[in-house]
Amino acid sequence: MKSHNMTYLTCIEGADGKRLDPKVPHSVSPSAELRARYDLDRIRREVSPRDIAQGPATLWRYAPLLPVENPQRVLSLGEGYTPLLPARRLARKLGLAELALKDEGRNPSGTFKDRGAAVAVSCYAELGVKTVAHNSSGNAGGSWSLYAARTGLTCVNLLPTDVQPASLQHCRATGQPTYLTENWHEAGRLIAEACERNGWLNICTLREPYRLEGKKTMGLEIAEQSGWKMPDAVFYPMGGGLGAIAIWKAFDELRQLGWVEGKLPRLYVTQYEGCAPAVKAFEEGRAECAPWGRIDIPPGGLKSPNPPGGRAVLKLIREHGGGAVAVATDEALAAIDELAREEGVFACPESATTLVGLRKAIARGWIAPHERVVLVVTGSGLKSIPTLEKPSALVVTTSDAIVA
Repeated sequence: MKSHNMTYLTCIEGADGKRLDPKVPHSVSPSAELRARYDLDRIRREVSPRDIAQGPATLWRYAPLLPVENPQRVLSLGEGYTPLLPARRLARKLGLAELALKDEGRNPSGTFKDRGAAVAVSCYAELGVKTVAHNSSGNAGGSWSLYAARTGLTCVNLLPTDVQPASLQHCRATGQPTYLTENWHEAGRLIAEACERNGWLNICTLREPYRLEGKKTMGLEIAEQSGWKMPDAVFYPMGGGLGAIAIWKAFDELRQLGWVEGKLPRLYVTQYEGCAPAVKAFEEGRAECAPWGRIDIPPGGLKSPNPPGGRAVLKLIREHGGGAVAVATDEALAAIDELAREEGVFACPESATTLVGLRKAIARGWIAPHERVVLVVTGSGLKSIPTLEKPSALVVTTSDAIVA
C-alpha cells in the first residue's frame, strides 16, 4: 500500500487552478485557497476502509490521505481518533433521533489544534523548514509550541493579551518565542511583516496547506466512526473557519473514493454575538465576511474579526445547506454545564456554542426530528478554567453533613 499519495498543491484563487510544487514550502494569501490534492484513483485501488480500520488509533491511520512522505517518521503525540460519543439524553431533550459529540478535548494539548500541528510540523520537518510564525488566539499557539519543541522547529507565537493561561503556559514551558498584542485586529499584519523581514514561514490560517490536512481527519473520523455514513448536519464553532473547511474536504474526498454515498451533510457554524462576522454575512446574504469592529467575547477561540476562511465557509453553507447562528456568552457558559450534566463531556465555551446553536436551529425549523446531528466539541473546558464560574462546595467536618 502506497502511503504517500499527494501529487500536487493547487492554488484555486479565481479559476486558474494553478499548481504548486509540494516539495517547496508555500505561504500565500488566504484568498488563494491553497489545497493539497491526492491520487484518489490509486488510493481507491490500493486502500479500503478495512485497511484503515487496521491502522493505529491516531489520526495517522489515514496516512494514505495525508501529505507526509514517510509515515514512519511522523511527529506524533498520540493525537486524533477521538471518540464520537452518542448523546442520548440530550437527543431526548431536544426531540432528535440521533445526536453525537465529537470530543476533541481528548487530544494531547486539549484541543483539535493538535491535528493541524502534528501533520504540518511533520511536513515542514521533511521540507527542512527551521522557523514558522503565526498569530493565534491561544490554542494553536500552545499546540504548535509543543509539536515544534518535539521536532526542534522554532515556532514564533503572537497571542492576544487576554490569552488563556493554559495556552500561554504551553508556549512558556516549551521555550518557544511568544509575544502578546493588545490590538488583535493588527496581529496578522504584524506577523506578515515579521516573516517577511526574518525569512520565516507564515503559517497563519489558510496561508499554508498542511494544517488543513491535519484537521480534515476530524471529518474522516466522523465518517468512519459512523460506519462510513454521513450525518445529516454538523455544527461547528467558527473562528477562522479552517476546521469546517477541512471537515468538508474530507467528506468530499471520501465521496470521490466511493467510501461513502449520498449528499454531504449540512454545515451550521456558531459564533459569539460579540464577534459574529460569518453570521452577519449569512443573514445579509453576502458571499464574504466584512471585518468585525469591537470584539466582546470570552478569551480563547472564535476571536477572528475577519475570518480568513469566511468566504469558503459561506460557500459550503450555500452549496450544501445549513446556516450560521450567533450565541450569547451567557448561553454558551450555561451550555457547558448542560453538556457536563447530561453527557459527562466538559467542553470549552467555544464548543458549547454548538449546543446553543443546535437548539436555535431546531426552533427555526432547520433541523428535523429524524435527522442525525454531530456537534464538534473542539476543546476541553480545562483550557478555559479562568473564564468559568468559580465552583463552590460545603466544607464538612462530619459525615452527617454529606447528603445526596
